[in-house]
Amino acid sequence: MKRIVVLSQILSLAMMWIFASQTWASGAVTDTAQTIQVSGLEAYPQITIALVVWLLVAFVGRYTKSLFGRFMLTCVSMLTVAILSPIWFESAAGSLTILSPQIAKATGVSDWPAQSQLISNGTYNHLSADLFVIFLIVGFIASITASWIPAKGSKATPLTTRIDNLPSW
Repeated sequence: MKRIVVLSQILSLAMMWIFASQTWASGAVTDTAQTIQVSGLEAYPQITIALVVWLLVAFVGRYTKSLFGRFMLTCVSMLTVAILSPIWFESAAGSLTILSPQIAKATGVSDWPAQSQLISNGTYNHLSADLFVIFLIVGFIASITASWIPAKGSKATPLTTRIDNLPSW
């Protein structure tokens, strides 16, 4: 069971990387007819860091047997999802504001209301962004599950404290 969960965790990470590298938004600058595109990795640089951290969690989680280690892996996974949570809302809104840095480079205008008047044919790729979010949720569930499922053949040790190990005299 643990192998299946770890495999689904690694596959969801790969799918997140694939969908994050797709073009999420595009548009054309009206004055110059220049096409501007942005991928998820360009729009949200924290995706790269979060995916690398989750890859490390996937490999470290296979060797962690202590309760504290499992707890820390769970905390790291939860914080990684928290870092990526703004993407959920941007994906749901389909906002073209992620094009703002590219429009500023192309036109020199840095204010979004003015930039929005300079672009035409703006499209947001909901499929890639939404599938990224779905695989983010699948990866989070697989990460938490993988850190708490005991390995095959290992005995479940009862939780003890230091007081339980004191001599009884």
